[in-house]
Amino acid sequence: MNINHSGQSFETAEAIAIKALGYLSSDTDLMGRFLSLSGLDTSDLRAVASEPSFLAAILDFILTDDSLVLAFTSNNGLAPEDVVIAKAKLDPMSMASTGAY
Repeated sequence: MNINHSGQSFETAEAIAIKALGYLSSDTDLMGRFLSLSGLDTSDLRAVASEPSFLAAILDFILTDDSLVLAFTSNNGLAPEDVVIAKAKLDPMSMASTGAY
């Protein structure tokens, strides 16, 4: 699924991030690392799970590790670019200064 930035909907970006949350949740070590870095604990997840900034943070976490990006995307039928585009769609200001889309 190769999607350009202008063609990916906000809903598609949310769906990718929710898949990423599920992917992290299936690995206790990864989820623990994400929670530690984000300052959240499991009781916070329900309250923030639908916030675009939280969803962008999940994708940002995945994007910090190439092997994690590749594992996540291959398990979900996505291209690595789809994750980058979804993060930009959920948090447009994160890419504004670099011009990367």
